[in-house]
Amino acid sequence: MTSTPTSPSTNVPPVSPASPAIPVLPTPLAQTYVFLNPCLLLGLLALRFQSLTTDPVAELLNDLPLLALLQLIFVMICLPPAGSVLSSKPETVDVDDKKDKAPASPSGGSAGSVVLKPGKVGYRRRSAKNDSSSGSFVAKLIPALLSLILTFLLATPVFAALLVLFGAPITTHHLQTLLCAAHMALLTSTGLIYVHGVDGSVWKEVWGAARPLDVVWGGALGTGLGAWLGAVPIPLDWDRPWQAYPITILVGAYIGYALGVGLGRTVLFGKRIDFEEEGDTKKVD
Repeated sequence: MTSTPTSPSTNVPPVSPASPAIPVLPTPLAQTYVFLNPCLLLGLLALRFQSLTTDPVAELLNDLPLLALLQLIFVMICLPPAGSVLSSKPETVDVDDKKDKAPASPSGGSAGSVVLKPGKVGYRRRSAKNDSSSGSFVAKLIPALLSLILTFLLATPVFAALLVLFGAPITTHHLQTLLCAAHMALLTSTGLIYVHGVDGSVWKEVWGAARPLDVVWGGALGTGLGAWLGAVPIPLDWDRPWQAYPITILVGAYIGYALGVGLGRTVLFGKRIDFEEEGDTKKVD
């Protein structure tokens, strides 16, 4: 007797679908501010650049609250918080509301007359429209504040360690390294934490550089690449005051962030970087 061979596909574990790219909220304000935010950051950098070269520590410290505020506004206006789903479907009408409005008055009144709730004489049901704006604001503010807290507590030490691993001074310039790491963490991690929360599968994609490009991931990649390229002028013997650590790194991070947000919002949205075995890289849909 011969046994029927089993299908090889039955032993293959299912592959979890990749996390999709995060779109910008479809409101006119969000569609406008997503491009305005990088311009504001670059304008702030250009405006304070002279002070940055004169006293980097004081300037980085003074600009940190403003950067945090701008990133807080950015995520609340432009991005959906973790766990929310963007939908273009019209709002559904509550069945109870239909029942309240449908029956005619027993005294012969029209269907459009005020309906009183049973057991509460003279009580008119309040519309939820009055509370929708405040509820939406709180639903965005709480995860935004949590994102800022986690950015300072978790992302800043990680970026400080990465700066040291990539050649930052170990025994000196501690404040410069910490403040530069805090600025880079606000640029990269605030949006990522706001839209993804603590989803382990998404953060595996982040650390593996396997995320599809969008506004938050494009800004994070652009910040890292810009900071890496910004370190190039530091060892050159040009004897310029702006070559001091970490000015060029920070300038490269801000420029890279602006470019990453713009490209991740437009031509590279949804693209993914695949690392092939030969070492080549290519972008695929």
